[in-house]
Amino acid sequence: MGVPARHCLKVRHYEADAYEHVNHANYVHYLEVGRLEALESLGISLQEMRRQGYLIVARDLSVRFHAPARPGETLEITTRIGELGGVRSVWVQEIREVESRRLVVTAEVTGVFLTENGRPVRIPSAFHDKLTALYDPDAPSPPLRRDGKFI
Repeated sequence: MGVPARHCLKVRHYEADAYEHVNHANYVHYLEVGRLEALESLGISLQEMRRQGYLIVARDLSVRFHAPARPGETLEITTRIGELGGVRSVWVQEIREVESRRLVVTAEVTGVFLTENGRPVRIPSAFHDKLTALYDPDAPSPPLRRDGKFI
C-alpha cells in the first residue's frame, strides 16, 4: 500500500469571492497542483512524460465541498491513487485546513494516459512502477447516491 503525497499552500486574497471565501473554481487549481506535486515527488514530470511521447489528462472530475477556506489559511492537499491499471488511474484527493484539520474538499479525478496524438495507451511500465508508490486500493472515494452518481 502506497503513501499519500502531501502539499501545502497558502490561500491568497485574490482567490476569494464576494463571500470572502475561496471561489469554488480555485479548488480545481489546488487539486491540479496536488497531483503535479505528487508526480514530481515520484520523479515524474509532465515534461519528461511528453518527451517520451505520453500525456496524462483528466477525463472526469468530481468535487465535493465540505467547508469554506479563507484567505491567509494554509491548506494541505493529500493525493493518492485509488485505482491503477490499464489506461486509467483514479486519483483520490482531499484538502484540509492545516491548523484545525477541517475538511474543506474531497475529490476524485480519473486520469487517462494518451499518446501525443491523443490515442489512449496503457500506462507505460516505467510510469506505472513509480505510480504504485501512491497506490492505496482502500483510499476512500467521495460518497455516491443510489443512482451511482457522486454527491
